Amino acid sequence: MKTKIFRIISIVMVIVLILAVGMFIAGGVAKSNLAKKYPAPGQLVDVGGYKMHINCTGQGSPTVILEAGMGNYSLFWAYVQPDVAKYTRVCSYDRAGYGWSEPSPHPRTATTMVEELHTLLVNANIQGPYVLVGHSLGGMLVRVYANNYPDEVVGMVLVDSYHEERPIRLPILAKANQEAVGQFRMFDLLSSIGLMALARQTIPNPGLPDEAYAQLQAITATTGYFEMFLAELNTVEESSAEVRALNLTSLGNMPLIVLSAGHGDAIASLSDAENQQIWKELQVEQSELAAFSLDSEQVIAEQSGHFIQLDQPDLVIDAIREMVDAIRK
Repeated sequence: MKTKIFRIISIVMVIVLILAVGMFIAGGVAKSNLAKKYPAPGQLVDVGGYKMHINCTGQGSPTVILEAGMGNYSLFWAYVQPDVAKYTRVCSYDRAGYGWSEPSPHPRTATTMVEELHTLLVNANIQGPYVLVGHSLGGMLVRVYANNYPDEVVGMVLVDSYHEERPIRLPILAKANQEAVGQFRMFDLLSSIGLMALARQTIPNPGLPDEAYAQLQAITATTGYFEMFLAELNTVEESSAEVRALNLTSLGNMPLIVLSAGHGDAIASLSDAENQQIWKELQVEQSELAAFSLDSEQVIAEQSGHFIQLDQPDLVIDAIREMVDAIRK
């Protein structure tokens, strides 16, 4: 009897192993096919032993540089870039490890990412002057860029920007972030073995147009996207500390438009009271950011949450056009 049971168990294990190997092979093929179907729309530029992706369209000066938020990349400007390209040159890009950019050997801290962007613009021969547009974490990064390279930047648009004081003022967010880590690790595993490529329809659409959504599915399923997201998430407090040390409390009279969300996006793992506390502090942050320049304007995107460029892209497009026109005059 025991021999028969062991034989059955052995057969089942062999079948499971065959199925696992078959799924792994099928997943690998699916990943390869997806990657080939959606090549980089822009150019891949060497920035010191690894390549970063930048996609520039349109003609004219100043050049608009679009900087995405944490976990985001060039595709998240899909509604904005085509319209901006009608009246000036505009470039979206992928930070190292995101989108079509190769991973970087360097830590994912604010100062490092800003230096990588500068090297990318130099090596790709993207001429300034620049109007920098930053969403969320990208808003903090473009402020660092303007501090490090003041002669290159003539205007700035912040899209519901991150504030470097946030980890100090809202330590409760660290708890919410850590609860998301386990989920991201599971997604990273599913992506690495090809299961996401086999079932890419399960990857949700954050609000992108159809073509950009298909590209996002391919990127999410075929690259180390979740690993990179975790790397940025785990260094956000270090990045914030770096920026606090720079004391970026003034942009002088640099033209600045601050677009702020009209409502908060509740975090499911937190209570209503905690979410209300966060929303109140975020409004304070936005007012402080608008006060950093003597020539600033704050616009509340009444119908938008954090992703104004997806919820109300016309507001972002109009703000960039206003900034470009003012600089040209």
